[in-house]
Amino acid sequence: MTATATMNLYDALEARGLVAQSTLEADAMRRLLDPQRNGVGPVPAYIGFDPTADSLHVGSLVPIMALAWLQRCGHRPIVLVGGGTGLVGDPSGKSAARNMLGLEEIARNAEAIRGQLGRFLTFGEGPTDARMVNNADWLADLKWVDVLRDVGARLSVNRMLSMESVKGRIDSTSGISYLEFSYMIMQAYDFVHLRREHGCLLQMGGQDQWGNIVMGIELGRKMDDAELAGLTLPLVTKADGSKFGKSEGGNVWLSAERTSVYDFYQFWRNAADADVGRYLRFFTFMAVEEIDSLTAEGGVALNAAKERLAVEVTSMVHGAEAAERARDGSRKAFGAAADVTGDAIPHGPITAAELDALDVRDLLVKAGLAGSKGEAKKLIQGGGVRVGEAKVSDIAAKLTAGDATEAYLLLRAGKKRMFRFDLDES
Repeated sequence: MTATATMNLYDALEARGLVAQSTLEADAMRRLLDPQRNGVGPVPAYIGFDPTADSLHVGSLVPIMALAWLQRCGHRPIVLVGGGTGLVGDPSGKSAARNMLGLEEIARNAEAIRGQLGRFLTFGEGPTDARMVNNADWLADLKWVDVLRDVGARLSVNRMLSMESVKGRIDSTSGISYLEFSYMIMQAYDFVHLRREHGCLLQMGGQDQWGNIVMGIELGRKMDDAELAGLTLPLVTKADGSKFGKSEGGNVWLSAERTSVYDFYQFWRNAADADVGRYLRFFTFMAVEEIDSLTAEGGVALNAAKERLAVEVTSMVHGAEAAERARDGSRKAFGAAADVTGDAIPHGPITAAELDALDVRDLLVKAGLAGSKGEAKKLIQGGGVRVGEAKVSDIAAKLTAGDATEAYLLLRAGKKRMFRFDLDES
């Protein structure tokens, strides 16, 4: 099932398992998302993104895909970059306060995020073209007294205290600051502002955003007598219960500077058998019928489905040519006659002097195979580190040019992750 402008967004998302909660009954949500029946035509809908880094990561792909389906089904995506709320930090799902960023850094991050989203959305001024907005543009100019009178007077503290995002922090040892407590007020006001300025009628977000979405709907009703709606998307987990979106080296980013295209490809290529069908539904535009056919047989067919998953997602994020290079590099590296000399394999130069100065933990961090020397130590102690085919057991082992194969030194972490250090003779 591939969505078009004639398909209802709710049906498209539901068929792929992407509907977690809705503030409207299913038929009412379908009616809202039917341009022929809702009385307004294309529905402007928004999702907020946190600009705390210059790249999104794979954990952001579900909301990105939801916006892409929104546009494919004939509606108008609004990408809200939280330049204002990013100065505060969303307490949802957090056990401690975030570090606060400055406006200039947030602006740089927002521009980088727009570039990444441009691979999924068409931005422009047409009725279904995406818009990007920054809530710093309206939140930064609000006056304290006006917020208290116009917004604060309409929100119940008892209601706010009942939200899971707040309850979890109140019960923690660190507690919650008033600054973070105000986050839901700001996000609720965002929905009101976007309805007034852009006609926005729907907010989408992860399940952890349910409380914030409901607050915005209530505020819109109390301030403007507006009928707004919310829809949440499932939080992705792995079949084995471990956290989605992490590798041994940390977050898997959409930026090639943070996560190489090859490592990004391998993240998807190494999906567990039990996750492949679900990931194909969540993270590709493939028809559901094709996904079912591809994953039904198991065995060799399922292995092909993993490669298809990796190619599809990598193509969307990095382009088809980059995805093909990563696929070819992976096939060579793990084929019957392994070849790790291609440019698709993550690699970089190193001199003999550098090798003499670093131990294997330093090399794992330098290669991006571990986020810290502590993580590198755990990898070595777990038996997951090899130089070429030789297992490393000494956490302080030193390598030399003599350990190299031909003109390179291949460092492996686990079965599928590697980095090639090319010896620099200069």
